Amino acid sequence: MDTPREEAFDRLAHLAAEILNVPLTIVSLVDAEKQFFKADFGLPSPFRETRELPIDASLCRYTLEGEPIISSNAPADPFLRFHPSTGPWGIVAIIVLPLISPDGHVLGTFCCIEPKVREWTAHELKVMRELTASIMTEINLRNQIQKLKIEQNLRDTFVAALTHDLRTPLAASKLNVQLLGRRHAGMPTVQASVVRVTESLDRAERMIQNLLDASQIKAGKPVPLKVSECDFHAITVQALEELASVYTDRFVLKAEGAIKMVADPIGLRRIVENLASNAAKYGAPGTPIEVLLGRSGNQVTLHVKNQGTPIAGSELLTIFEPFHRSRSATESAEKGWGLGLPLVRGFAEAHGGRATVTSSAQDGTCFTITLPLNASPAKTFSAVAGPEHVDANEPAGFQSWGRG
Repeated sequence: MDTPREEAFDRLAHLAAEILNVPLTIVSLVDAEKQFFKADFGLPSPFRETRELPIDASLCRYTLEGEPIISSNAPADPFLRFHPSTGPWGIVAIIVLPLISPDGHVLGTFCCIEPKVREWTAHELKVMRELTASIMTEINLRNQIQKLKIEQNLRDTFVAALTHDLRTPLAASKLNVQLLGRRHAGMPTVQASVVRVTESLDRAERMIQNLLDASQIKAGKPVPLKVSECDFHAITVQALEELASVYTDRFVLKAEGAIKMVADPIGLRRIVENLASNAAKYGAPGTPIEVLLGRSGNQVTLHVKNQGTPIAGSELLTIFEPFHRSRSATESAEKGWGLGLPLVRGFAEAHGGRATVTSSAQDGTCFTITLPLNASPAKTFSAVAGPEHVDANEPAGFQSWGRG
């Protein structure tokens, strides 16, 4: 009710007028007080301007039970001849079809009017029914979009409240654990427990941040960055050394040395952590994981490559979507929320870069991140997940690095 004109509905009204060769068609919405003209072809003044009619003067109210009104000669019809709109509107031949929602509610009507006697053919009635179905499709799509927007707002509100409410007790817990560690500095068993509890709290905090960032990405919002001068090579080395304590000595870094960037160091670290840990969790057990880091011109490229069961081609198209997990990941013993790869793409795009992936039984799975040296949030490239060629050969000048 009372919404602006929309091209989709006007187009269907015009189409009906053209196909049936009638001077007047109207898409109406109806409530207890009025008939609202959502779209029309040939509607006269002043109704074209006011776009409404009191419900008592409307023929549409008779369709609220879901039955159509079809007449070839309204003035001779016992039901229609005395209706207040028949004479003033010049209604003679008329088709009025109800707009019925999926749950059975009559929302309004779609009608065509001819100012002379006319026998409607079966083909003309079919055209009107098909166009009425198209109008309902448009209405239902708008309702679904509105519901999705409401759900998205609720989800965003919930995630924001959740992260805020959980961070407060986490911060208090970390503070108390640290105080406990200081109070019992000479007791090795207490210190070991403090380290384990602190690591668990840090992990919980990262999970909360991942959930918040993934929700922002799903809502179409960029991941916030704190840009500064940093060394991507040093960040990668540190991240892999910490992951090696969990996944043993599987990571092999091949890099040119220091790669100075203007970027978000935490964002870069989360890219490396997510790709490397994914490769360790879902790649073939015991096989090496290659991490190649290089620079070409004003761009930096990170490749993370593992062997194992390839990702299906159909899943490569959706693998960067939030909360999506590939079939191999779902069937594995590893648990996850499907947040790691969306965060990788989100951080890459927030830096003005992109994330891509290739996967085959012969060459393994390779995730590639391309970033500008001067990472600017204003520069954005859309991520492409598909069978794009990735040169996994070792770039010139790379030196192997490993633990052990």
